[in-house]
Amino acid sequence: MVTTSQDYQSARPASNGGPTKDVKDDIDALRSDIASLANSVSKLASEKIGTVVGDAETMAGQKLGDVEAMIRKNPTQSALIAVGVGFLFGLVLTR
Repeated sequence: MVTTSQDYQSARPASNGGPTKDVKDDIDALRSDIASLANSVSKLASEKIGTVVGDAETMAGQKLGDVEAMIRKNPTQSALIAVGVGFLFGLVLTR
């Protein structure tokens, strides 16, 4: 059975505003749902990023401690490595 616009309009209550109002209401509801979804995703991402940043800071602190211990254990070798790296940076920057 084919539904005509007259059938559709007669099936709707007259006080509703018609199909145009229904579409506007659906669009408004969709906008609200999208805003809610975006807010939820934002909160989840910030929580995950905060966790990752905290883990990275902890790992960086541990690695820094390891480097300091190695420098204290081998100060001459560390100084020579630092001089070599500085020399290489100097070569690269002057070109």
